[in-house]
Amino acid sequence: LKTDSLMANRSMFDRSVITPLPATETETETIFKLYDDDNLKAKVLLHSNANEAFIKSGELEQYKVIHFATHGFVNSENPELSGLLLAQDTAKGEDGVLYSGEIYNLKLNANLAVLSACETGLGKIQKGEGIIGLTRALLYAGAKNIIVSLWQVVDESTSDLMVDFYKNALSAKGQLSYSEALRNAKLKMISEGKYAHPLYWSAFILIGK
Repeated sequence: LKTDSLMANRSMFDRSVITPLPATETETETIFKLYDDDNLKAKVLLHSNANEAFIKSGELEQYKVIHFATHGFVNSENPELSGLLLAQDTAKGEDGVLYSGEIYNLKLNANLAVLSACETGLGKIQKGEGIIGLTRALLYAGAKNIIVSLWQVVDESTSDLMVDFYKNALSAKGQLSYSEALRNAKLKMISEGKYAHPLYWSAFILIGK
């Protein structure tokens, strides 16, 4: 299997109503270093480079792991309008929001897609269909496993959890499932005490194995 990884981060926002997420930049850069130290190919997109034009360029198809660390939002009435905030890129005709409806049109070949953002696992519950939202869009686009959150999460603790998750997954050299790697990262947070409360770690779930 290829181990190529893409980490997209949008930690500085142009919209004054949106709270910056300083820990997301540390998160993505630290995860990149884990890959680099293990001699695995990875790419980080920060600030203005984390834009819709790149996401829609077709290049995502070559990555086996895709990690988004940004703001997310859910529209329970119109799930296709749920989305992830990216860089403002109006020069290329984009609005800086990757909507769920747009994710359906992506072609992914990822073993894992991580949405390190708030409420990315929520959506509209439709009888006979289940939850319609970002998760379903990613599965439709080709992601085999997905990590999402069920409520609003804390910037700093999320960063720690994600870094530990990747440490576990990479150090195991394929001998540890994603679910085990995430579980062990959560157990570490509990044992260390600072972020032991379930508020900090239980929001993130794995859809897959």
